[in-house]
Amino acid sequence: LRSRIEIDAVLQSLIDDDLPLVSHHQVHDQLFIAKLLRVCAEQNFIVVGYSDNKIANAEIFAARSVLFCASHPRGYVGFMASNPIEQDDPVQAIRFDFPRVLFIEQRRVHQRVRVASETKLACLADGGGITPFDARIVDVSLSGLGAMIYDPTIRLLPGTVLTGCRVDLPDGNVTSVDIEVMHSTRVVMLDGSSACRAGCRFIGDPDKIDKLLKFFVVDLGRDDKKGGG
Repeated sequence: LRSRIEIDAVLQSLIDDDLPLVSHHQVHDQLFIAKLLRVCAEQNFIVVGYSDNKIANAEIFAARSVLFCASHPRGYVGFMASNPIEQDDPVQAIRFDFPRVLFIEQRRVHQRVRVASETKLACLADGGGITPFDARIVDVSLSGLGAMIYDPTIRLLPGTVLTGCRVDLPDGNVTSVDIEVMHSTRVVMLDGSSACRAGCRFIGDPDKIDKLLKFFVVDLGRDDKKGGG
């Protein structure tokens, strides 16, 4: 969702239903859980309460931009909140800029599958753009949603469309799709290195997207069967 009216309605429903926001910080493996207290689209801000986890609170300010998620009757809601500022009046809380993009994923409808670690989903992102860069697709779903990992020096804003992304398939073929960035956050990999992880949506030619997604869904299904036998 990019309409401020629609985003405002979803966020207001989180307050009305008393649903918690969750943000996971992988630097120190901390979990931030708090309530959304106020939404003001007209003045371009939202207010979130503090978590009981003091380390997680500190990492909110250190990150400057965090991904908040919540379970909502419409599905799994996520949005990026940026530029946190301490607020003392009327209560101690954290004020963020109003999110520009909000996504809702119906996980009960579309199964999400993680690409097997041995499978190489190398991707030349923005191959049809000005500055192509190397990335790796690490998560896909039947709805066309997924995630990719890339160098932390590259800044991708929500709503950015990476055109002509070339994805190397394990069978030696190459497919080309466009990728729309929905949100991004900095993460720490298992080897201790830093990276960025972007939630994204595959867009463009339905046949190419279908080929990409179906290939890995089938491939993972075969791997699961082998592992279970």
